[in-house]
Amino acid sequence: MSNYGATNAAPTGARDQESQALLNNHQVNNTEANDTFYGRTFVHVHTHRKRYFALWLLAAVTAVSVVVGLYFYEHKHKHHTPPSGDEGKLVEGLLTSMRPPSVCESDRSYPIAILLSIFLGYVGVDRFYLGYVFSSLLKLATGGGFGIWYIVDIVLIILGTLPDHNGCRLVAP
Repeated sequence: MSNYGATNAAPTGARDQESQALLNNHQVNNTEANDTFYGRTFVHVHTHRKRYFALWLLAAVTAVSVVVGLYFYEHKHKHHTPPSGDEGKLVEGLLTSMRPPSVCESDRSYPIAILLSIFLGYVGVDRFYLGYVFSSLLKLATGGGFGIWYIVDIVLIILGTLPDHNGCRLVAP
């Protein structure tokens, strides 16, 4: 009886794939470990570990930027109420004499500028929002200045040193 072309024996001189891979110093995939969810996940993470590290690093930088920005925002815009009475008038007079001359306030929002800079700054959306059209097109063309301009703009907006296109400081909501 014939098996219609199926043979159980390998042709002479040929080796199965596993022994050939071992002879060529290739790693053989363990199919039993790859059949489970955790095995497939481990193989996937091991294969793409550099990408996962880059994503983790980007998430950490974003989280630190948000925390530092909120810290500076809170301390920069905290309003101190002077005491009441004669002492309050004296303290208020001293505070107004120590304040820098009034700077114009922009119609752009500080928190929105930070969020746009963090999440869409690599394509120049933050610069478009602040009114810098030419530099935003340049930032768009270079991919956030190859990542350097992107980070610099996040720091500048968080510290409050990047005004809008008219030179006015960003306002708090």
